[in-house]
Amino acid sequence: MKFFRRVCVLYGGTSDERPISIKSGKAVYQALLSVQIPTIALDARGSFLKRIKQYQPDMVFVALHGQGGEDGLIQQKLQRADIPFVGSDARSSRNAFDKVLSKRIFKRHRIPTPAWRQVTLRNLNAALPKITLPTVIKPTRNGSSIGIELIDARDQLAKKIRKSIKQFKTIILEDRIIGREFTVGILGKQALPVIELKPKRQFYDYKAKYTKGMTRYLVPAPISKQAAGRLQILALKTHRALGLSDFSRVDMMVDRQGRPYVLEANSIPGFTEFSLLPKAAQLAGISFSELCQTLLKLAAQRYKNSKKI
Repeated sequence: MKFFRRVCVLYGGTSDERPISIKSGKAVYQALLSVQIPTIALDARGSFLKRIKQYQPDMVFVALHGQGGEDGLIQQKLQRADIPFVGSDARSSRNAFDKVLSKRIFKRHRIPTPAWRQVTLRNLNAALPKITLPTVIKPTRNGSSIGIELIDARDQLAKKIRKSIKQFKTIILEDRIIGREFTVGILGKQALPVIELKPKRQFYDYKAKYTKGMTRYLVPAPISKQAAGRLQILALKTHRALGLSDFSRVDMMVDRQGRPYVLEANSIPGFTEFSLLPKAAQLAGISFSELCQTLLKLAAQRYKNSKKI
């Protein structure tokens, strides 16, 4: 790809999801080298921004997950330095990463999502009698299902909530939807084929995501063309409502009555051997290296258009 003289893959970082980000970054780095794109990989720790400026890349491929990577912090630094990068801007990244912000945006755009409430130590005693079981504890600002816990026994509820607040500071409780779990990748303005997830555990937590053999991925999902189309339309609506760019992955549940619920959108989906966006792209006839090149092109065109305004 002659347009790109230099690309920098930003990976690693300091969040709980560092091990996953390292795998994603290495995979992207190798893919770009395999198609003769001059590329370096930088760990997003210490004076990484100074090193990026010294390298003077045409594009930064952000392969970071979790706090400091998906929450808008890195994006804000790159924007202030006027360094082009793949993916969503700081504000949109923050909207997708923060579950409270996401839920409010979903409501504003009439995107169906499970009922939820924000719980703090201050309002816990008043909230307890109103909580419907089973419920799912979710840290407000974490990814890769880190810290997510299913609670179906009331005698464990207060203890588990206090423990989560102590560990993660802010949490939400979300009604558990009984049904089937799906994910839809977005590439540019296109929704990729729908994938169904069948975890061997109670639900799709961190262990189910990243332990080999713990989840079956049905690619494509065994649903009708019409049902798949509805999920793809909902995923695109979610992507746009959050203001995301270039790519994302939208996770959903469909209940026993066939009603879909958006759980969340991931502004920087994983690029590991277990990751779902590359699986969906492959089903659409897009190889891993082609996926990485497409993202570079999308970001370059977006950046070019922004300079015309």
